[in-house]
Amino acid sequence: MVLELVEEEKIILAIVHDYLNKNRQFTFEEILPYINSRIRLSSINISNEGVRKILISLTNKKLIVEGSKLIKGEILNNEKRKEIYEFIIKNPGTYFNKILHELNYGNHIVVWHLSMLLKFDFISKKILENHEIYFDATTEIEDISSTYFTTKEKSQKIISFMKKDNLGITKTNLSQKLNMHMNTLAKYLILLEKYDVIVKKKIDNKYLYFLSEKSA
Repeated sequence: MVLELVEEEKIILAIVHDYLNKNRQFTFEEILPYINSRIRLSSINISNEGVRKILISLTNKKLIVEGSKLIKGEILNNEKRKEIYEFIIKNPGTYFNKILHELNYGNHIVVWHLSMLLKFDFISKKILENHEIYFDATTEIEDISSTYFTTKEKSQKIISFMKKDNLGITKTNLSQKLNMHMNTLAKYLILLEKYDVIVKKKIDNKYLYFLSEKSA
C-alpha cells in the first residue's frame, strides 16, 4: 500500500533520510535540533511544533521508526530481508521454523529481519496453535486464520477426500476412511465449517458433511 504524503511530510522525511545517512539513529530528542537547523537555512516555513507533529505522523505511518537507522523505503534493499518478506507473501501464515528450513538462514538472521519487517509494518504476526505465524500486514486477521487452518495437512486430507466423493459423509465414516482420531477430526471439521470450506446438513436424522459450493 502506497502512502500519500503532504509536501511538508516529504520535506521532513528527506531531511530525516539525510540525517540517517550519516550513520545516526532516529530519536526525537536528537533529530529535532538537526531538522530545525536545516529549516532555518532554507525558505521552508515550518514551526518547531509543526516539525514535531510531522515526525509523529511519519512514525505513525511506520515510514520512520525511533531507534532505527533506516527508513521504510530502504527496508527491502537488503537481499535476505527481501527474500524473507517475499517468502511470507507467497506463504501467508508461515511460521518461524518453516522460514529457517526453507530459506536456510541462521536463527539470529531470521529473528533480526523479521523484527525489522514487523517494525516497519511490512508484515504482521499472530499466535495460532502456539505458533507465531507471519503474513502481509495488509491481510485481514480472519483471512489469514482461514488460510492457516485450511492449508494444514489434516485439513487438506479431509478436503482432498471429500473432493473425490462429495455425496455426503458422516463424521464416523470419515474418521474410519481417513484413519483419523474422532476428536482430531471433530476439531478440523469445526474449523473447516467455520471458514465455509465444508457444510453440515441433517439428512434422515444423520449429520452429513459436504464441501461448500466455493470449495467443490
